[in-house]
Amino acid sequence: MEGSVIRVGSKLDGVAAGGLVGTVTERLRGGPARLVLDLSAVQAFDSAGMGGVLEAMRRARARGSELRVKGASAAMLEFLSLVSVERLLAPGAPVAKEDPISRLGAFVMPAIAGAGAVAHMALATAGSLVTRPFRRRALRLDRICAEIETAALGALPIVSLIAFLLGLILAMQAWVQLRVWGAEIYMADMVGVSVVTEIGPLMTAIVLAARSGGSNAAQLGAMVVSEEIDALRQMGVHAVRFLVVPKVVALGFAALALGLLFDVIAMCGGALFALLKADVELAAYREQTRQALAVADLLIASGKSVAFGLTIGVVGCALGLRVRGGSVGVARATTNAVVASIFLISVLDALFVTVQRLVLS
Repeated sequence: MEGSVIRVGSKLDGVAAGGLVGTVTERLRGGPARLVLDLSAVQAFDSAGMGGVLEAMRRARARGSELRVKGASAAMLEFLSLVSVERLLAPGAPVAKEDPISRLGAFVMPAIAGAGAVAHMALATAGSLVTRPFRRRALRLDRICAEIETAALGALPIVSLIAFLLGLILAMQAWVQLRVWGAEIYMADMVGVSVVTEIGPLMTAIVLAARSGGSNAAQLGAMVVSEEIDALRQMGVHAVRFLVVPKVVALGFAALALGLLFDVIAMCGGALFALLKADVELAAYREQTRQALAVADLLIASGKSVAFGLTIGVVGCALGLRVRGGSVGVARATTNAVVASIFLISVLDALFVTVQRLVLS
């Protein structure tokens, strides 16, 4: 290798590439305006070797020098044609550092867009329900019954099991404290009031959010991805009236029915513990529960359950119909539907308790 010419041996592989890059770097320190890389003697090469050639060219360009290649075989030229040499040699664009405000906006804006979609879906569903009698269009009872079967009957086993275990746990915890004063009979008050007013509607809604809310989002999201929603619109079928309204109505009914069932099973679990462990007779337990509960408690709890069910239906359908991005978007909408439903359920529960304690009391 003499002057500004660098000759490469018969084999251009990873090892030779390292030496080549080192030689070019050393020659560039002398500040030559031009280097020539002679590849005429190369008989065998691999991608690592050609990568060394590209790295040498990049370093020469960075130093303001020119590195020309001569004697390249047809195979080498074909290899270089498969890659964009200019793109590989061009300096990478600096990555802009995202400021805190931009990061906050990237988190907040999708949440605001999702909230807007949920509010729009709630208004559209309510409008469809209100205007149906004036348009002489009855609800699709067949679709509503099918959705109720999926939501209510599908969740019945897990709701029953959770209710029974929670009734036992509440009675057990109350018994530990009340037996000190010989007031085991008041276990009925604690189990009945806590289950009917809070735990029953809340736990039932959470189960429905995890099962039916996520399922509705996934189902409608898959229909969006497969363009079934667009096909329905082309046929003149209103997606909200045909798909969303039955799901929302069914979830409202399912939340009410399962909530009442949850209350009964939980109180039965508490009564079983009181009978077997605390020696409280079933008749006395039932009478104490009747005295502790009022009709207003049951009505408020029923209103909670219906509101929770309608919320779950609206959120799941709204997020499902705005899916973008294929299967990844469907998975994201399913997760967001469950999380958003549980969050809104907690907010609604707080509002119900505030109104009940501060306004109605």
